[in-house]
Amino acid sequence: MRWLKLTAFLSLWAFFFGLVALVHLWISILGLPNRWKIISRLARSFTLLLRLILKIKVTVQGEEGQLERGGFVIIANHMSYVDGMVLGSIFPIVFVSKREVKRWPIVGQWNTLCGTIFIDRQHKEQVGSLVEEMTRKLQQEANLLLFPEGTSTNGEKMLPFQTVPLAAPLRNRSIIVPVTLTYKSIEDMPVTAANRDLIYWYGDMDFVTHFWRLLGLRGVEAMVTIQPKVECFRYQDNSAGRKSLAEDCYNRVLGKVLVGESAQEDEEDSAGESPATLFPG
Repeated sequence: MRWLKLTAFLSLWAFFFGLVALVHLWISILGLPNRWKIISRLARSFTLLLRLILKIKVTVQGEEGQLERGGFVIIANHMSYVDGMVLGSIFPIVFVSKREVKRWPIVGQWNTLCGTIFIDRQHKEQVGSLVEEMTRKLQQEANLLLFPEGTSTNGEKMLPFQTVPLAAPLRNRSIIVPVTLTYKSIEDMPVTAANRDLIYWYGDMDFVTHFWRLLGLRGVEAMVTIQPKVECFRYQDNSAGRKSLAEDCYNRVLGKVLVGESAQEDEEDSAGESPATLFPG
């Protein structure tokens, strides 16, 4: 079973790698706009087929169709590299990832080809170039996927959101779409502390060993909940604004902001009132 899945995965990767490379060439020759919007849709097709190979079933709560036009920033909680497969199979996205991923065999080459924006956390002076690259891709109507925790966890507690990656959506007055990712079952058994590490990948876990175990699973069920959107024009473009935005996004991913509360904010704005500060810094 594992070898069959691995063969299918490598064959699929080789096919799509060649296809995406050809599409890049085609876009360059024809001078087409919105390169990354086009590439992100091809990447979604690959990720969907990969998810089917791995037998990961996903249920979506909320309106996912709103993200088809592109230009949104999607943020989510983070427990594993599997998160990228789940979310990347639903939404057309360009990833924002840690720089170390670029060196991973196969994964690194694929992410580079698909326009992943790599963050070097050791060199904070590069924030300006990071914001510029994110801005270019948002302007090309590509959706960006951020994991603001900065690393994956065991799911027991969500880490505070980092503010640096939020500089670009704040500066561009983008719309942020928070999503909550939950793994419901593994091989028809509820996810618990005893079996979660079959999917969750965090700390110093070895990637190859973990992926090999993942290939052996007979089925995984996940749920993606699309939370009320965040409109960045509500926040000042400075460090205090980024902090407030990070707190708001954090609470929305936790599900602490309901649709009704979000709608009430819109009504207050339309009436000419100042936006309510739900989570004062």
